[in-house]
Order: sequence, then C-alpha cells, then structure tokens
Amino acid sequence: MTAFFPESGFVGRDGGPRRDVPRDWIAWHFTHIDNLPAIVSQGRLLPDSAVTPATHVANDEVKERRRHKVVNPHASYPTSMASDHVPFYIAAKSPMLFVVCRGYGHYKGGAGPLVHLGVAVGDIVDAGMTWCASDGNAAATFTEFNSDITKLGDFVDFDLLCQRDWYNTTDDPDRKSRRSAEILVLGAVPLELVTYVCTSTEQTMATAQSLLTPVGGARDYIVQPEMYY
Repeated sequence: MTAFFPESGFVGRDGGPRRDVPRDWIAWHFTHIDNLPAIVSQGRLLPDSAVTPATHVANDEVKERRRHKVVNPHASYPTSMASDHVPFYIAAKSPMLFVVCRGYGHYKGGAGPLVHLGVAVGDIVDAGMTWCASDGNAAATFTEFNSDITKLGDFVDFDLLCQRDWYNTTDDPDRKSRRSAEILVLGAVPLELVTYVCTSTEQTMATAQSLLTPVGGARDYIVQPEMYY
C-alpha cells in the first residue's frame, strides 16, 4: 500500500514516505505520452545523452548544464555527467513540473499529456543499478551527491519534500533547488522496475496502460490530478 503527501507528490510504500526508510520512497520520472511508445519499444528508460524525445518538454538550458555537471558521490563512482543518468524526482511535484505544466517554458501542452513513471528506491538498489541521490537540482553548481541509502533521509531535505511551497525566500534562497532533489540512475532503467504509473487524466492513462500492459513486471495505474500543477 502506498500513501503520499498531495501537497508535494512525495510518495512511499507501506503507509507513506518516512525519513528512516528511504527504500520505500517512490521516485518519479515524468515524460510526455508521445514519448512512451519509444520507451516501451526500447524496454527501458534512457538518459538524456542517449535519447531524442518525440515531444520535448524539458528546459534546454538545464539540459545543457546537466551535460557538464560531474556526478561524483564517491571516489570509485564511474566518471559521468548528470546527463548520463536517468533522472527521477523524489517529490513528484518538482519546480520543473510546475514550469512544464503551467507553460512557462517552450512546452505549452499542459499537464494532461504528461505521465509519471514511478520506481521504488529500494528496487533500484536491489537490481544492482549504479545510482546516487542529489541533494538538489542535479544541474545546480553546489549540488552534492550521495549513494549511501542509509543516509538518504538526512542527506536530502526531507521536510521540504513533504511541503507544498518550495519558493525561495530571503532567509533561505536555496529552497527551489533542494525541492528538486533527485535519484539518478547511470545508464538505463528497465521498465520492469517501473511499478507505478500516474497521470492527471483518464484519457492519457488509457493510452499509457495500453502501451505498458504487455511489458513485464507488475505496476499500479493511478489517475491523480493532485500529482500535477
């Protein structure tokens, strides 16, 4: 059973996200429904450096910064950039989702055609994926990385990930970045690890479910407008 904070889209198994059990957190990768057929055809989610989406919703400036942001949670981590990872937001209602849903970037299609694909952090670890967490937007200059799951609850700003408001203040000018904390998976993520699919409309869910049902693995399909802006 999952539960979530509707204000932030922070979701966890077994009753909701808890600071001391990050294995049960559900991390979210969002994309446009137009991109799902290619994802299903590949059988996996690919990093930005390896894919050209059919419908592009991301911020080009941020994507460019990610191509030059070194990910280095520890000395033996493979040499790589943020763009070499599949990104998952820990709180689904990220600042980037706000920009995309409200049409403040180049994309003007709204929340309706968007799909959230959710993976449990513990499943990423158990599958042997090379992964780490960022304590803020992975493209930001001062963002740090950590791959110790036992410390994840204190590494990220757990309280902020539970809250509705994430705007910067004079006293705390880094809130927006910290609310963008991510789970980054190096290389590809098999679709079998996606156990949750969330949309804001029945129409988009019908398309998503028809595409994903033949894919191996079990997953929950949830229409939840509160997970969007």
